[in-house]
Amino acid sequence: LQRAGEEAQSLMRAKDAFFAVMSHEMRTPLSAVLGMAENLLTMDLEPKQEECVEAILTHGGSLLSLVNDILDFSKMEADRFELDPAPFSLRECIEQAASAVQVKAEEKGLELVVRVGREIPRHCFGDARRLHRVLLNMLSNAI
Repeated sequence: LQRAGEEAQSLMRAKDAFFAVMSHEMRTPLSAVLGMAENLLTMDLEPKQEECVEAILTHGGSLLSLVNDILDFSKMEADRFELDPAPFSLRECIEQAASAVQVKAEEKGLELVVRVGREIPRHCFGDARRLHRVLLNMLSNAI
């Protein structure tokens, strides 16, 4: 029984190390792509090109968030998970999540309409990245 417990602990450490290395290896090139896309926005682009670059930034940001979530999951299992609270625009968070699934909705013949009530505060304090991920998951599941 003790040997099985030690093996389980060893496997957990190996998994944690794997997640840490893989998330780093994925974040580095993805961050470079997002940086290049941001540079493109400083250039004189046609409206359609600018729209494509903004889509790259939105969806690339969602992918980066997913990679970070994988690392967060590993941290949760090791009881090392921490929230990252900061001021953010709730409306912007909602609109970005909706924008990320807009094409998927259209492909299925659905119209995605976002209406944020006046009673919803413009600015909030919390972990915007994780809220965005939750909203994105809910919208994706609904579509």
